[in-house]
Amino acid sequence: MADLRALFSSNDPVGSNEAFTNRQDQWNLTAAAIEEHLRHITGPGFDAEDLETPRTNVLVFHGVGGVGKSTLLRKIEASLTESGQRPVQWGAPVWAGERILPVRIDLARSASTGSDFERVVLTIRLALATAVGRPLPSFDLALRRYWEAQHPGEPLEEYVRRTGLVGRFGQMLPQQLQAAVSEAVGALQLPGLVGSAAGQVTAALVTALRERRERARALAGCALTAALLEADPDLEAFSFYPHLLAWEISRLPAKHKVVPVFLLDTFEDTGDRHRDAERLLQRLVWLMPNAFFVISGRNRLPWADEALQGQLDYTGPAAWPGLAAQAEQPARAAGQGGARQHLIGDFSEQDCDAYLARRLTQDGRPLIGPEIRTVITERSHGLPLHLDLAVARFLEIRRTGRTPTPADFDHTFPALIARVLSDLTADERHVLRSASLLDAFDLDLATHAAGLTHQAAARQLVERPMVTEQSGAIWPYHLHGAIRTALRTDDEHTEDRWTPADWHQAAERALAALGRQWQDASALVPARPLLVACLRQGLRLARDHHLDDLATLLRTHIDVAGLAWLTPLLETALAFHHAVQSEHDDLTAAIDRLREATANGDYTYLLHIAAAMGGLPQPTSPAIQWLDDAHTVRTRWHTLVTARRHHLNGPTAG
Repeated sequence: MADLRALFSSNDPVGSNEAFTNRQDQWNLTAAAIEEHLRHITGPGFDAEDLETPRTNVLVFHGVGGVGKSTLLRKIEASLTESGQRPVQWGAPVWAGERILPVRIDLARSASTGSDFERVVLTIRLALATAVGRPLPSFDLALRRYWEAQHPGEPLEEYVRRTGLVGRFGQMLPQQLQAAVSEAVGALQLPGLVGSAAGQVTAALVTALRERRERARALAGCALTAALLEADPDLEAFSFYPHLLAWEISRLPAKHKVVPVFLLDTFEDTGDRHRDAERLLQRLVWLMPNAFFVISGRNRLPWADEALQGQLDYTGPAAWPGLAAQAEQPARAAGQGGARQHLIGDFSEQDCDAYLARRLTQDGRPLIGPEIRTVITERSHGLPLHLDLAVARFLEIRRTGRTPTPADFDHTFPALIARVLSDLTADERHVLRSASLLDAFDLDLATHAAGLTHQAAARQLVERPMVTEQSGAIWPYHLHGAIRTALRTDDEHTEDRWTPADWHQAAERALAALGRQWQDASALVPARPLLVACLRQGLRLARDHHLDDLATLLRTHIDVAGLAWLTPLLETALAFHHAVQSEHDDLTAAIDRLREATANGDYTYLLHIAAAMGGLPQPTSPAIQWLDDAHTVRTRWHTLVTARRHHLNGPTAG
């Protein structure tokens, strides 16, 4: 498929395609899940009217905004529609003889016209109208009655045309709805109702069903048809109509039989405080067990969480076994959240390069050269959204008549930040920016760095796919590299952007929180790994946020708060910073202050560490009993400084 934005960006004959890279694992998961679904619905015990059996008809792909979820669903839809559209690296599905009907529905707010749930159900019915080419009487009668009650004076044909659905599926549905009414009138032998409103016809059908007339049961024999047709035709009743749709699909003759696969994209846009829209969509999935649903969104689907009981109709691991967290992993760990929930990861370096090489071509050759592709790949941290923004930047520069250079792409993009922040609460954004100061964090560290008194926002943030988890680490959570870099270097265009003072205050809070964790832990048991980790994080804060300029202010806060034990950590961090920068006088001054701060005998080993980092002679006293020999310890700390200095002075520094 051609990328029209790229084609219309230049007069040059630039070849531009919607490049698609890898994602073979996601296709294999989809194909395997559909194959399992087909075996289930063709088994002898399957009943489309069953309301109690646990549901396994859903597969979830979740990931950070811009990771390629929508592109994946579009490619899956195309591959299921026509085998020629399937990427060559994707294997052919193993099923045969089954007619798959894939329908992608974008749930994004920007794609919405009218009632979201109405649009979803109408899209499904329109797709079936085109695929099966015949009425689905019980559902169609219920839909016709609902429409006349809720949209008086607005023909369904006009709504379909106004919302653009007619362009996608044609105009077969209105005729099929009328045919369903006529079929009902004929089956009930009530010629006087020809041309009557749907409400009169459905009332007659309900009466016939209650009287157990054979012709009525043949027309609409689903056990709950009468109850649904008797209910007030409001949105609540409408949300149960998919049960009739599932029953109608189950009784299609062989030549019309289809297996629907509905791909619900941008699921995060259905979220609201009371889960009203999500409740209706979950009901749709539950009431259509013979359809398969592939759902994509930024977060895992929480339907197996028992805590949602009362907010949604069907909750808990017994209802959704495929969505329940696996026992050996936390629910939010990468790739976890249940056998049917999968985190979409970033591109590898090879995938990034291949994507950029194929994205823009001229005379069959990559338009973006290898040097620029390398810089873009390094900056992207594998995030596809960054790659697309870089491609747009490349075309923008060419349009000015200038030849793009690698330096033009050695930065992040404001649009990336806007995408990331779009669905976060104010507190989550505050915690996110604070956590971006840290290489790794836990809930307590992120909360204190943000200056909050409660962990709720941090807990919500770590459930987002932009945060990865490493179980067993001192601090288990890490921000996505591209997002962290963008927040710290290019957050200048958002409405609630931080000022330099905000960043400095957050750095102060983060350093204080690190010191507090070290103090609390060391009071219980000596923890050298924690000390090293706290020092590394503190040293990075000192380097990035010029804590030498804030040292006086920090010392004042430490004295006022009575936290004298933080002073050695601060001075060690400053010593590292000065050693890396080869600021010898400042290093000597920091060591003198550290000697004074440790004169009482506490933390004297930090004085030896600071001297080792600067390559200075070892203090004569007091003697320190290291786990390793003194030479190895000194070499290790000095190597840390030289490695950091080399990184800052290297070609990728910036």
